[in-house]
Amino acid sequence: MSGNGRLAGEQAPIGSGRWRRVFFGPHGLRAGWSLLIYLAATNAIAGALFFIITRFWKLPDQPPWTPQLLIFGELIQLAIALGVTLMMGRIERRTLTTYGLAPRRAFGGRFWEGALWGVGSAALVYALMAAAGGYTSRGLALHGTDALLWPLLWAIAFLIAALYEEVAYRGFQLFTVSRGLGFWPAALVLSLWFGGIHYFQKPHETWLDFLNVGLIGLFFCFTVRRTGDIWFAVGWHFTYNFVSMGICGSPNTGNQGGKPLQGHLLDSSFSGPDWLTGGLTGAQASVFTLVMVLALFALFHWRHREARYPTLDSPAS
Repeated sequence: MSGNGRLAGEQAPIGSGRWRRVFFGPHGLRAGWSLLIYLAATNAIAGALFFIITRFWKLPDQPPWTPQLLIFGELIQLAIALGVTLMMGRIERRTLTTYGLAPRRAFGGRFWEGALWGVGSAALVYALMAAAGGYTSRGLALHGTDALLWPLLWAIAFLIAALYEEVAYRGFQLFTVSRGLGFWPAALVLSLWFGGIHYFQKPHETWLDFLNVGLIGLFFCFTVRRTGDIWFAVGWHFTYNFVSMGICGSPNTGNQGGKPLQGHLLDSSFSGPDWLTGGLTGAQASVFTLVMVLALFALFHWRHREARYPTLDSPAS
């Protein structure tokens, strides 16, 4: 007879501490199970909504991007990601701030700082591209009320898209994978995943686009590490895409295989090799984007020295 009242060799009941350790660690539900529940829930909800939508509405295979389409689609994905994050917060007894979302700091100073950096980053890429003969602007492509309405609609669409991707990739997932692997391994894994989604889910993608998007994802993780929340990343993500595609007219392979957006503000054109302009993939696949992102790491390190990201006692919890 063992000291706990069971015969030697007798298996512990399924609810005992031995089995509990499979699912729970010092900081609650283990990171792997948390991530599995999150991914299962988000994919199940998204799949169910897609089934319902396609059951009642016939969608074209490759519809052109419009502000209305992006606003509707990205808003649904944002609602799913945020809703499941709230659900996980209830399960894990954690707040949105713990996951790096910090509702009280939403659209505050960090957001506007990121937005300013995003505008400057896009301006740098297009200035370098223009100096190398790869980009030309001949003035405005829109006039009158169109010159106000289209940029406003695209700004709303890209803001919602930035919110969705940062909540999804640099919110709960970054915190949870960090619990299992430590921050920087988690940032590297999620950034490779971020670049891979863009590379494999869109046609005509290039290795330079995969590299640039992955590095941008890693830079976003870096900003979350140093500021403690996603809001700088949201601001940068929003304005960089808006200026690049909504203002300067960069194409994107997600838009009918590589077309510029309808209603972009400037009458512009691209010329030269793909490594210079990005080709059908757009400016995010240009070598100048690589130069810009590498400079961002150095500048942000100089500007924000202290790590403020929420941490736990044990990275393996």
